[in-house]
This record gives sequence, structure tokens and C-alpha cells, in this order.
Amino acid sequence: MSATRSILVVRLSAIGDLVLVAPVVAQLHHEGYEVTLLCKDAYRSVALCLPGVSEVCSWEKDRAKIREQGSSFTAVLDLQGTSKSKRWTRGLEAKVLTYKKPYLRRVLLLTFGQRFALEPVVSRYFKAAQPLLKYKEEVPAELVLPKTTLILPEGPYIAVVIGGTYAGKRLNYDQWRSAIRELLKLGLPIALVGGPEEAGIGESLEQPLGSGVSNYCGTTTIIEGMVVVKEAALVISGDTGFMHAAANFKRPLISLWGATHPSLGFLPWPQYSAQSQIISKGRSPISKHGKVQWWQRNPMKKFPVDEIALIAQKMLKDRTMP
Repeated sequence: MSATRSILVVRLSAIGDLVLVAPVVAQLHHEGYEVTLLCKDAYRSVALCLPGVSEVCSWEKDRAKIREQGSSFTAVLDLQGTSKSKRWTRGLEAKVLTYKKPYLRRVLLLTFGQRFALEPVVSRYFKAAQPLLKYKEEVPAELVLPKTTLILPEGPYIAVVIGGTYAGKRLNYDQWRSAIRELLKLGLPIALVGGPEEAGIGESLEQPLGSGVSNYCGTTTIIEGMVVVKEAALVISGDTGFMHAAANFKRPLISLWGATHPSLGFLPWPQYSAQSQIISKGRSPISKHGKVQWWQRNPMKKFPVDEIALIAQKMLKDRTMP
């Protein structure tokens, strides 16, 4: 393995985090590295879609095996950068490059505001990997999705991602119902995207709003949800993994921000012209992950919902409007 310059990339957590690793692993593969990716088992399906990754290993199931073969890796790139990942990678007999989390600057950002904005996380990943890289040309990094038998809406449609891990990242039922009612006036079908947690709200939105709305929440896998996003004429999403997937596929995208904010560094990547951001009128950012403590006001409650359909109409003009 070492003769072919093999590298272990560590990024354990969720969908969006793994999607943002795509540019780095694609570059490493382009420069001749055989890339093994270590992630949490729940996200293996996403990791398998990353361009240039030859093998995906599970944090829960494969750590012992990796430790045994650790000396066969040319290098280890720890893009998790937590105390847990640092302790584990130190036990490998290989050169370890570690992504440095900007803890202090993030505290300053959350306390004093956007003048302490963080560099995009993809740029910081590349800085961590810089000692391994020789070239600067941009390498295609689009996710490679497996074929599915999923039935999509006929013709152009709008994908609306209604999920979000925490309340500070998602609109509530009434807000989505108001937004979708206005979006339907644009004449395109609506595809609701989310996980099992959103199955109930998806069903509740689908039924009263009529046949123009299709609910894919809770009935599709993560990869099938990405297919819905990839084929959409427009994607509307909060700060979620599906938002990052939409950007990876360069779909027209409206991203919605509440407790989190693009200044935290997790803005859609790459940036391109067919993107728009709507940011809550409440104080933002107040959280890295979207958590809202009991003493804090949820910025999503002040979200300008009426702007969603107006911006969607503008973005769809001359593209897919009937």
C-alpha cells in the first residue's frame, strides 16, 4: 500500500461535513494518493459517493483493523480535529496532519459578531492537507451517486428540505406551510426532502396543500434524498447536509440561516451565481450547530418567510418557469 502513497482521511460526522470533504479527497486522488476514508457507520453511504475514495471504513467497526495496518499509510489526514480523533490518530505509525479547529475565533464570532468571520471550512481543510499537495488546479469534486429506482416528480420541480438537526436551523410547520403555499403559485411541483424525523410534518404539509406536493421525508434513504436534490430545478434548504449536496451539484440554491450563519465557515461550497442566502432578522449567529439554549431567542422565529417565494420566482425566471 505504501508504494502507491496511501492516505487515511478521518472525518467522522454528519452528511454535510462529509460532502465538504469531497474537494480535498478528489484533489488527493488526482495527485496519486489511494484514499481510505474513516467515518461513522451511519454515514458510510455518503462517504462511498465521494470522488476519489477507494475504501470507506467504519469508526465503530474498523478501528482495530486500521490500527493494525496504520504503518502502511503514507500519511493520516485528521479532518475531524477533535481531542478524540487526535488521541486515536496518535496511535498510528504514520505522519499525521491535523485540521486545527478555530475555537477561540469562533467564540469571538458568537460573542461579538461577524467581524470575526471564519474562513470557509473547505479552505481550512486544504490548508491542513497542504504538505501533501503539489498542484493548484481545480479538480472536479461532484459526488458520484449510485443508480436508484426512485420516482421523481414529472418535469421541473422545487426541492424543499424541511429538516434540520436543531430548532435553530429549521422553520416550523406554520412557516413552511405559508412558504410552500406561495411557492406553489409559481406553477412547479414541490418535493419535500427530509429524514424519518420529518415524516410527520412532511405528511401534514403534503395533504392539505394538494397534489402539487410530494413528500419524500422518511420514505427515502440519504442517497435517494440527494437524488431528489440533484435533479431539482431549485433547492430551498436550511443549513443541512442536503444544502451542501445541492451546492456540490451546483443546483440553483436558496439557503436559509437562523442560529447558524455563513460567517461560521460552513457556507455552501462552491460559491456560484445561482445561489441566494436568506438570513434571519434575529441575532445570528448564536450557535455552531443550531442549538438554541433556553435563555436564547430562536432566530428562526424572526425568519422572513415571505422572501422565499419572491427570491425563488426571481431565480427561476428564464430557467424553468412555465
